[in-house]
Parts: sequence; structure tokens; C-alpha cells
Amino acid sequence: MENMHIYFLLALILCELFESRWQQAPTMGGILENISRYYHRNIFILFLMHPSFYLVLYIFLYYGGHGIWLSIVLVMKAADIVSKLWMVKELEKGRLSPEFRAMLSMPVPHWMPWINVVIYPALVALSFMN
Repeated sequence: MENMHIYFLLALILCELFESRWQQAPTMGGILENISRYYHRNIFILFLMHPSFYLVLYIFLYYGGHGIWLSIVLVMKAADIVSKLWMVKELEKGRLSPEFRAMLSMPVPHWMPWINVVIYPALVALSFMN
């Protein structure tokens, strides 16, 4: 693996640690509340709070936009941001089902918010090997 790959992976791990830290909460509702705080300040601030998306986009473009694994990571990161924004909006409008609301109060295992620190860098490393 090239030095540049290692630098990209280290930067991605740091970005993922940052994102996991500011979103961390004991329940999914708490995570959505953290996201909602930035959303209400300014939507652009919320997007800036996801630096790993921009880093993955940069890596994707740096390597010419080729590779299925980088494409998958990019789509996963975008879907993560969009789905959380959708949940925040639906929660505020009161359009979530009672079952979904009950799910938001369930405890999140302590390791769950940190799993992205492993999954995304592993997928990017896999893309570097191809």
C-alpha cells in the first residue's frame, strides 16, 4: 500500500472518530436530537459536521472516479446523512409511527455509534487493494 493510501485511511479514521463523537448518545432519539441541534443552527453547518463524506468524495475523485468499493462507500455515506435528516424532519412533523417512536427510545449499544470507524476505512482500504 502506498504512503498516500495510509494518509487517506488515517484521515478517514480521524474524521469518523469526530463524527461518532459528536453524534454519540444513549438512544437513537438522542442521536437524532444531536443532529437536529446542528440542523436548526444551519443546514450547512450540519453538512460540515460530516467531513468523512467530503474526504471520501475527494478520494473518489483523486483516483479518477473509478472503483466499485469507493462508489459504495460514497453512496453509503450519502444515504446515512440523508436518512438521518429525513428522520429528524419526520420526527419534528410528528409523522413517525408509534412503533418507530418507541424504537427511538431503545438504548443503543455502546459500540454501535463507533462501528463506522471500522467499516468505512476497511471498505476504502479494500478499494485501494483493487
